[in-house]
Amino acid sequence: MKTFASRSLSVLVFIVLLTSCASAQKADVPSAVQAASSPPVNESVKKTLPPPKPRAYYHFLRSQLKLREGKLDEAIGELREAIAHDDKEPSLRVDLASLYIYRGRMNEAIEECLAAVRMDPLHLTAHLLLGGIYSSLKRNQLAIEAYQKAIQISPQHRESYLYLSSLYAENREYEKAIQLLQQFLNIEPNSAIGLYSLGRIYAETKFYDKAVEYFLKSLAIEPLQISTLMDLGITYEIRNENQKAAEVYQKILAINPDHKQARDRLGQTYIKEKKLDEALAQFRELQKSGSGDLSLRTKIGFIYLEQGKLDQAILEFNFVLGATPGDHRVRYYLGAAYVEKGALDLALSEFKKIPVESDLFADSRRSMVLIFKKQNRTQDAIRLMEESVQAKPKDVDLYLILAALFEQGEQLPRALETLHKGLEQNRENVDLLYQLGALYDKMGDFEKMVSQMKEVLRLDPNHADALNYLGYSYTEKNIHLQEALQLIQKAMALKPNMGYITDSLGWAYYKLGDYGQAVIELEKANKLTPNDPVITEHLADGYLKLNQVDKAILLYEKALTLNPKPDQAEKLKKKIEELKKKK
Repeated sequence: MKTFASRSLSVLVFIVLLTSCASAQKADVPSAVQAASSPPVNESVKKTLPPPKPRAYYHFLRSQLKLREGKLDEAIGELREAIAHDDKEPSLRVDLASLYIYRGRMNEAIEECLAAVRMDPLHLTAHLLLGGIYSSLKRNQLAIEAYQKAIQISPQHRESYLYLSSLYAENREYEKAIQLLQQFLNIEPNSAIGLYSLGRIYAETKFYDKAVEYFLKSLAIEPLQISTLMDLGITYEIRNENQKAAEVYQKILAINPDHKQARDRLGQTYIKEKKLDEALAQFRELQKSGSGDLSLRTKIGFIYLEQGKLDQAILEFNFVLGATPGDHRVRYYLGAAYVEKGALDLALSEFKKIPVESDLFADSRRSMVLIFKKQNRTQDAIRLMEESVQAKPKDVDLYLILAALFEQGEQLPRALETLHKGLEQNRENVDLLYQLGALYDKMGDFEKMVSQMKEVLRLDPNHADALNYLGYSYTEKNIHLQEALQLIQKAMALKPNMGYITDSLGWAYYKLGDYGQAVIELEKANKLTPNDPVITEHLADGYLKLNQVDKAILLYEKALTLNPKPDQAEKLKKKIEELKKKK
């Protein structure tokens, strides 16, 4: 009864609003039921249908009339009458399922589709409808089975591949999703949506180079596709290629000047590039839309804060807080603006309003401690942090701040006690364990320091700072030098451009007697961190071993100007004096 089927195919487009797997592909992926509007069914699947039964056909036509009149419930009734007169026609079942979906009666829609499939196991539209319904209900496995069946029925049906791949991606079965899309692209190699979909999965799995490759291939076919351009721009941002991202967003705005998301991301990209005036211009343009978006005023306030335009920043932040006093992030920015302005009591007042449940609670207390220290109110800072630890005993940062206060005041036993209390609440926390090891080192307990650093590395073998700390400590003691070198080399691989780790590597080579390599590494460290007295002295020691005495003296003298600790200063003076005597 082909007449019945014609209506079902025109009705089904509405399910795009319900098909959740479409959201996994974001924009521009057609719905599963739109796919049914022109299915390329294999010749082997086509059937010669019997002529319509007159009464069934009569009620089918009446259902079409009721639909045109907007009388959906009456249309449903007419279709049910048609089925009563011809209960062997699957397309009538699919039509009825479509109307049930309009009404949100998903379970009844499923029953009708299943009935259609029982009558005709190769009914493509019924399987596509089932896939869309199951997907909208998050019954992903059943949706997957429906789309797999659709592909078996019609291997050339493009949307089945797209929707099935998106379901695999939603289930984190990325290899299956990629394999399916590659099969689809073998059938249709110039499908922009297929290339785009594959790019999205590579982006989701953090293969950003492959993601960019497929986004660009998709854009070569459809260069004005905004959804693809947006994802390409975001991927460039993730790769810190902000200039390329900005160019992509500019292209989107050339296509559609009213694209708010592209303009917003362009502004944020300009902030990353420190092009604050350009960023401000984009956010001001967005304000012209009259949306009253407070997040725009927050961003504008942040730009003013970065530019040092403190009064304007404070004005923007206060405007936002007037409307949303519970915005803790904006309140934190306001406190920071007051700090920069020197209005420390006002800053304290704002930071104090950030409640214990906020993610910014620890940051706000750290900022208050810095203000108290500027005001020489160390005891107030300690009291604040003791109260904060009691209020939020699971927050590791609070213990670290309090322990640092005690350590700076040379109250090392109290710092030790604080870290142990933190570990009672947060067992096996590597930040607390690392700080505890460093504190033991400061207290002169080398063995306990080693024990704590090894415990950190047991929990996190890639903890670069612990690797470096332990390796450098071994070199200072002139023990386990080969192990020290391996530890520091691993730290370097994890943090390749850190001056203090590069210095440790150079010092390990120095202790091993490889002075040429030591100087190479120590010169790198000195470039990375040019004003550190210890690194400067180490490089001077290296030059001295290579008999470059004048260079060594110059660097020893420079190290003296870099505010070294008293014991290092005395050592430097002796080195300079002895070398000058020998000249």
